[in-house]
Amino acid sequence: MKNALPPLSPNYATRRNRAYQESVEVHGKWPVEFQFRPAQGDHRHLLVVFSSVGSKYGFGNALDSVKCNVLRIRDHFDGGASYYVARNMDFSVTDSIQALIEAHMRRLRVTRDEVTLLGASKGGSAALYYGLKYDYKNIVASTPQYFLGSYSKGHGQLGDAVLGEGQSDENVAVMDAVMKDLLEKDADLKRNIYVVSSPGDYQYEQEVEHYLPALREYENFNFLFVESPTVRRHDEVVRQALPSILSIVYSLTEGAAPRWGEVRTGTDAEDPEAATAYLAELRKSDTALATLTRAEFTDGQLQLKGHAFLPGVSPDGPTAETKRLVLEKDGKTWVYPLETTKEIRLYRDYFDEYFCEYATGGFASRADLTFTDLPQGTYDVSVCVTSDDEGIERRTRLISHSAVDRRQAGGDAELLFRGGKGGLKLVKRSIVGVDSPGVCFTAVKAEERDRKVHAEGVFFLPGRNADRDAHAFYYLVLQGRSGCHSFPLGARKNPDAVRPHKLPGDLGTYDFGYFTTGAAGVDVSGVPEGKYNVLVSMSAGGALFTKKAGKVTLKKPR
Repeated sequence: MKNALPPLSPNYATRRNRAYQESVEVHGKWPVEFQFRPAQGDHRHLLVVFSSVGSKYGFGNALDSVKCNVLRIRDHFDGGASYYVARNMDFSVTDSIQALIEAHMRRLRVTRDEVTLLGASKGGSAALYYGLKYDYKNIVASTPQYFLGSYSKGHGQLGDAVLGEGQSDENVAVMDAVMKDLLEKDADLKRNIYVVSSPGDYQYEQEVEHYLPALREYENFNFLFVESPTVRRHDEVVRQALPSILSIVYSLTEGAAPRWGEVRTGTDAEDPEAATAYLAELRKSDTALATLTRAEFTDGQLQLKGHAFLPGVSPDGPTAETKRLVLEKDGKTWVYPLETTKEIRLYRDYFDEYFCEYATGGFASRADLTFTDLPQGTYDVSVCVTSDDEGIERRTRLISHSAVDRRQAGGDAELLFRGGKGGLKLVKRSIVGVDSPGVCFTAVKAEERDRKVHAEGVFFLPGRNADRDAHAFYYLVLQGRSGCHSFPLGARKNPDAVRPHKLPGDLGTYDFGYFTTGAAGVDVSGVPEGKYNVLVSMSAGGALFTKKAGKVTLKKPR
């Protein structure tokens, strides 16, 4: 047996990375930006995806379960959009995009019949455009525009980017004729075309309806008309129809073309009397809603946004609601007023049997939410919603559908706002924590110059990874006769300083276990003159550790 071993070879398991890889290729005049994700297993088909206005790549993570190759093309040429058709009325964009698609077809060894084009809104128009112009068989288009020029004109940056500066009527007319001309010239009616629209979308009559006479001539044309009280805006059609769209994509990319014809999907029209009775009964039930959507500490204030309302609706119609934030500890409560805000899609998020708009179902905190006078402790957080006209007042725990962990130091205390689906808590505790021998700490620098404190050093907890800058919160604390004064510190990656402090056999990663004031230092001009102990606190998980870093003397500002 030979003693020498062969060198390491690349691991075959790492070659097939199914994550999207973003890239740019130049074909002809234009660089084309795209994402590509290879197929999982034996699914050779190529799905080409075009994006809607305002989105970088179409359909987001909705295509995660699609097994075939996916090519998502960005509509971004010379800094602007093109509708995938013309940039500043230069139609050569289409040749570059088509060349990119063909390049991927060659690499993947797929034919045109093994390609499906998918898009919504602007992307839906592109799917139809490329399918007809470049002879692709499978086309899935949700809410496509027909009059590309008229839709572009005055539509934010889209107008100048597509039509050119000034957006002339002549250019509008040229672009408006693009889809009509393609449909008139197309002689191959053996295509699988799927168009999705809804009576709840104003663009059905404005745009989509104009496609239908010509598209109905195709051998396998399918029209899905989505009916739902939750479709009230253009972008909501694809959300409501997504199960149907995905079922079509799944079938086409596996080589089977569904034949649905023209069908209506969704629910029948609501019975007004049944809706009124159901929503009135819901209103009387002992329940309220309070969901957090955003929480940030800014300049000493906790900024909150979310949804809070009484479900259902009074038989007399919508009534005004007032909302209050409630903190509760040991049977005592502290109450803070909240602003009522308008929301435009709560009817979709909280649909319950019948449509209910909840147009004023949002809330936001006011600017005075600082908790300066709040005693230290741990508080349960709830929201109280009141309808004076109905004589209803209910309180429910505030929850968040995603994990929340926000922290900020102020004076002698640290504020934590934490929780998730089980509820949220506000914690106010001393900024000076435990001086534990179990942490690794060394102060490389702690000094004051011109009313700026400069401090940095190593600070981490063995066993708790410090592998990113958000692994913990660091605070600079000046402790003196005038009290405690605290300031945020940054975390910096500094493996050369950190790794010598690791214990033998410790497999943790602590490269970000380094605190710093940054080159500018911390401005302490607002701190009274005097002698101060310099402390550094590290807030991680539920613990707060504090170490002495030195002393400074602050003199009167010059």
